[in-house]
Amino acid sequence: MKTNCSLQLSQEKTKVTHVRDGFDFLGFHLEQGIGQRGKFVPKIKVGQKAIHAITLRLDEVIRQRPSQESIAARLAKANQVIRGWSHYFKVAHNYNDVAGKLDHIAHWTMVKAICRKYDIPSGKCHKRFYFKGRIGVDPEKRIVWFADTKMSHDYRSPLIYEPGMGTYETDAELEADFQVYERIRPGSMDIKRTILQRDHYFCQQCGRKVTAETSHLDHIKPVREFASYREANSKENVQTLCLNCHAEKTYQKKDKV
Repeated sequence: MKTNCSLQLSQEKTKVTHVRDGFDFLGFHLEQGIGQRGKFVPKIKVGQKAIHAITLRLDEVIRQRPSQESIAARLAKANQVIRGWSHYFKVAHNYNDVAGKLDHIAHWTMVKAICRKYDIPSGKCHKRFYFKGRIGVDPEKRIVWFADTKMSHDYRSPLIYEPGMGTYETDAELEADFQVYERIRPGSMDIKRTILQRDHYFCQQCGRKVTAETSHLDHIKPVREFASYREANSKENVQTLCLNCHAEKTYQKKDKV
């Protein structure tokens, strides 16, 4: 193979084994097991290394973050990781069992992160951040579960990819919240969620019903008039505005200048 294809097998990763003993490949553990009809069949399972890796990854994106990073931003990143991992391993025969265990780990990892950030006990954390059976910053923004992705044994070939045809229901939310607000001003996502709840998800200028994606966190007095960004973000100086009202206010400021 080295002479004809210029390829060489890795001695550390290559071995000859029987399927009865099982082997790991691309995160999966393949082995021979007994099927529903009592016959020996090949089974694909989530490997122990993959379970250990996703546990470390969750801890990395949730707990091992700068203290100023908002819980909402960590939640958005964790949800991306959970969805990606789940869709990759959902073909495994033991996916449902593994998903239940990982949901437990993800829940308590998020609880520990919140408790550390706000210096509160777990009981108070559940009281403030527990919505409809899940940890989150509000009923709209909660942690997703591994079990939300259903196990699938459909081994048909995927549809041919067509550029420009892919749409994802979470793209707008992640673009509005995670990429824009958090990168420009770390911690702002948590502030925005708090003010949205206080304003009952209504624009304070026109009264329109809004969401996190269709609203802006608006400073009543400009940030430059305050000594620090923390003072500018006091609850008395911030309000919820819809996209149109925020744009009109911005244009009025430019005209005055």
